[in-house]
Amino acid sequence: MNTELGWISLLPSLLAIVFAIATRKVIWALLGGVLLAHVLLFMPNVGDGLWSGTVSLGETLIDPSNQLIWGFTLAIGALFGVLERGGTFTHFVRALERKQIVPTKRRARLFTWLLGVAVFIESNVSIMTSGTTSRPVYDKLGISRQKLAYLVDSTCAPVCILIPLNAWGAFNLGLIGNQGVADPLTTLIYAVVLNFYAIVALVMAFGVAWTGWSFGPMRRYEREARLRAVAAEEEAKPKGPGRAPVETIHRGAVATVLVSLITMVLLVPIMLYITGDGSIVRGKGMVSVFVAIVTALIIAIIGSAWSLRTPAKTLVEAILRGAWKILPLAVILWLAITLGDATRTLGSGAYLADILNEALPTWILPALIFLLAALTAFAIGSSWGTFAIMLPLAIPLAMSLGLPVPLLVAAALAGGIFGDHASPISDTTIIASLASGVDHIEHVQTQLPYALLAAFITTVLYVIAGLMM
Repeated sequence: MNTELGWISLLPSLLAIVFAIATRKVIWALLGGVLLAHVLLFMPNVGDGLWSGTVSLGETLIDPSNQLIWGFTLAIGALFGVLERGGTFTHFVRALERKQIVPTKRRARLFTWLLGVAVFIESNVSIMTSGTTSRPVYDKLGISRQKLAYLVDSTCAPVCILIPLNAWGAFNLGLIGNQGVADPLTTLIYAVVLNFYAIVALVMAFGVAWTGWSFGPMRRYEREARLRAVAAEEEAKPKGPGRAPVETIHRGAVATVLVSLITMVLLVPIMLYITGDGSIVRGKGMVSVFVAIVTALIIAIIGSAWSLRTPAKTLVEAILRGAWKILPLAVILWLAITLGDATRTLGSGAYLADILNEALPTWILPALIFLLAALTAFAIGSSWGTFAIMLPLAIPLAMSLGLPVPLLVAAALAGGIFGDHASPISDTTIIASLASGVDHIEHVQTQLPYALLAAFITTVLYVIAGLMM
């Protein structure tokens, strides 16, 4: 088996990314990337490679830890199928409008940003909560779902890495401790302050939420959303004389939405505490998320039947349609995970890391580690995988050269977040598209200009930090 292929190891990911963006056929692009990766592993035995790729797809599908991912992905589709088709979401949106919580576009965008920041326990729950709660409000006010996807994607991972009282913190703490750092916790705390990309991304997202700033492809989708909202408003106007009927709000329906969503959020840290034997950071993240979402789904079903007397047949149909609607993104997630496993076996990340072996001035190392981590995360579609590759490189490098360890740790973490944020094969990027109800490639294309701008600012900041070492 070939595991040291140099630059050729990057081909499966890069070709999958280029093909996905060029053709918008994400599933076929990822499937081709998986098969190509295994063909390269078994060259020149192409048949063995294709068979290995097929087996790998099956193993990923039936892996117990991944089954929880498929379970919560389909369950979240079922949950919001029930809330939407069951009618409770309609009353929830009316209540938000009546209470003047999100009467304007600015408040709606800030509402999304604040939700994303508040739910810092788990990135996928943050995305799901912010995206699905905000989506009907955005449609009503004429804000594009593409901007919603950008806002939720730009708050989830950055805030999880900046407030590491979660599995992210535990994972990185373990990586730092394994490199012989005397005080891993203090190092991680200092690295949080120096994680320039996460900070810039959050600040930029807040600026976009406040101003509504759009540039690049986002402008077109914002214009189309405004036109759709105007058309919907005209359609809703009464056609004859007389006053428009006052829309009623069923408090039980509103309570159903609130209780199901709040339960989904609060159950995650509770389950992390239970599964971690009293320690949130040691808890089982996927189990916790799965239990939280399924519980929220049960509450939504019972609440819809109780408050609006929604027929059982309608609820079953809503569950099936919601899960079916989300199935393509679950398939994309499955293929992306399989491709990530294959690229790690190929040694793509290790090859990129070896680039640092060249003689370079020390002041450029923070920026270079940031960019190298970004390329790694973009290619493999995983921030955690990038952390596992880059931290064992960055920490010994800092120690051997007498450089500040927290700065190089921060650069590696920041690069992992940016590359994951920008990559079309990243699970968080896929889930942001899913939660916002937007085409995946449209989300990637509209988010990329903002991410690149934040990355440029971050690179400059790391160059300045390197000069100040």
